[in-house]
Amino acid sequence: MPAAFDFLLNGQNVRVENLSPNTTLLEFLRATGRTGTKEGCAEGDCGACSVAIVESNADGKKTFRAINSCLMPICLLAGREVISVEGVACGAKLHPVQQKMVEYHGSQCGYCTPGFIMSLFEGYHRDDLTTAEQLDEQLCGNLCRCTGYRPIREAAMEAFADRSAGLRPGPLNDREHAGSETGASVAYESHSEKFFRPASLPELFQLIAAHPTARLIAGATELGLDITKRFKKFTALISVEAIPELRSIEGTKDEWRVGAAATLTNIEDKLGAEFPALKDMLRVFGSRQIRNRATMGGNIVTASPIGDSAPVLLALDAEVVLASKHGERVLPVSDFFVSYRKTALQPGEILKTILIPRAAATSGQRVSRWFKVSKRREMDISTVAACFTVELDSVQRVTSARLAFGGVAAMPVRAAKTEAALGGKVWNAETVQSVL
Repeated sequence: MPAAFDFLLNGQNVRVENLSPNTTLLEFLRATGRTGTKEGCAEGDCGACSVAIVESNADGKKTFRAINSCLMPICLLAGREVISVEGVACGAKLHPVQQKMVEYHGSQCGYCTPGFIMSLFEGYHRDDLTTAEQLDEQLCGNLCRCTGYRPIREAAMEAFADRSAGLRPGPLNDREHAGSETGASVAYESHSEKFFRPASLPELFQLIAAHPTARLIAGATELGLDITKRFKKFTALISVEAIPELRSIEGTKDEWRVGAAATLTNIEDKLGAEFPALKDMLRVFGSRQIRNRATMGGNIVTASPIGDSAPVLLALDAEVVLASKHGERVLPVSDFFVSYRKTALQPGEILKTILIPRAAATSGQRVSRWFKVSKRREMDISTVAACFTVELDSVQRVTSARLAFGGVAAMPVRAAKTEAALGGKVWNAETVQSVL
């Protein structure tokens, strides 16, 4: 197997040779002299390690995504393109977000500043970032302990105002992105540690059969913690990012078909307007950097009782498509969780697609709401999470109710007795009070 691969860093080709696939991008950057990128928490909470990668958005257009380099194994970058803080400036001229940070005194100790620059860099090149609320959401994955956030927000708002006026320079803005992203197959080995990136489902199933103990990897936001916090070394990793069926998000008249490896950012961009509860959930799901890498498939495959995706999928009556070399089967998501941290997946089987029924496919009116209790609004796990969906007929009578909870049992669960009690009743305050 090859012991080397290439990727683009700040527009220059970089070769990685004889390096453990368990090495993180952050470790590689700092070991090779790119020390602008910092390590703070090593778990994706502080944003000091943020860099940007070239990625496809939900519509297939190339864009920049800020990510946590502390959580990303270096092997995932084979054939891709990365921009660190050293590559943000436009030649000899500072990028607008850098210049405004200087003008508005947005840096004191400077430790957090490179990460803020990279988050602002993504935000600057986002066409959909237009409000102060969206700016807060863009920056919620970056912590500053000395400057405070006011001058940083002011710097960002000034930079974005210049962008709105048509002044939009950027180091990579006017050229074709050269990174191939994730389309090509990759095989890499170093010191008996292997990494594979198949480009098709048959190739994936062959690799799973040949390496039954290999760990499947998509966004790595959980696996990265195994490496940085639990000091695990995986002897074989298989990335699913290059398989088109697992990254696609497609809508039909009746349902959305969300690939298990589609990122949460792309899911929000594609489905958020149609499913407000899903959009509300994703806005408090980690940070922008986390959602730029994390996948909904990965979140539910962990079968965590406090995973935020599960209550929404249960309340929306979603299904999952499980696939193996022998074929596919479809399960209600309620049957996907079988016990604490255990799913219905069989050996050799993967989660391929999540099926979400569209509101237009149901008769009457559908109302859905998301709730989360946590110690802080952003970047926190749920103490309790819930998503409630009630479907009503033309006279506001309940035809269906799905009340899903996370954090109250060993698995994500629905409140079946309460759902039954709501059935057939008129949806009003008296009904709610009676079933409480």
